[in-house]
Amino acid sequence: MSTASSPVTPEPADDDSLENTSVILGSLVDDSRRVLVALLQGPFLDGRKDHARYAQLLRDRSAIEQRLADLFLELVVDDDAQVAFVRQSEDDADAPKLLRRLTGMNRLDSVMLLVLRQMLLTQSSRGQRAVVSERDIEQALAAYRRTSSTDEAGFAKEIRASIAKLQRAGLLDEQGDSYEVSPVLRLMIDPDTAREFIRLYREAGVELDDSGDAEDAEV
Repeated sequence: MSTASSPVTPEPADDDSLENTSVILGSLVDDSRRVLVALLQGPFLDGRKDHARYAQLLRDRSAIEQRLADLFLELVVDDDAQVAFVRQSEDDADAPKLLRRLTGMNRLDSVMLLVLRQMLLTQSSRGQRAVVSERDIEQALAAYRRTSSTDEAGFAKEIRASIAKLQRAGLLDEQGDSYEVSPVLRLMIDPDTAREFIRLYREAGVELDDSGDAEDAEV
């Protein structure tokens, strides 16, 4: 004679099971999840403009870094400038690339980035903000114009288009008739990258200053 099976009563979940469920649902607190999304949206987090999120980043930095590491990304923070951004990790050259930043940059855009970075390094070494006018940028790019264009009016128009592009990327902040260069530019273009770009442009006949990079490399 068969006997009826007793109903199986689920055992209470142990602590490890609860922890696994927490990871699946999201282990970061809500404010840190918003910081993580802001970093992924990019191009960077500016603590001077978004103090609350930057403060939360510092409070929960370790957990946020772990989530980024899961995506082959690493966090870069400059406490003095109060800026942070994420970049692809260099630990695994075969890792899939998630970030696509500053897309659609032409040659003038990249030269302008190098020039603005040098202006930033120069002013920062004096303890000053890097605030430049459109005229300052035109003069700094005069050597480049001589090798690329004889149309001054057309070149000035191209410069304005590049400035607008860098504004949209958050790297230039309009200040009346001038623009403040974001301190994150120093982090986004490291000394080695800057020197390689400068070498390529010099080979093309464009002279760019790299005098600040030796000092910057020691920071």
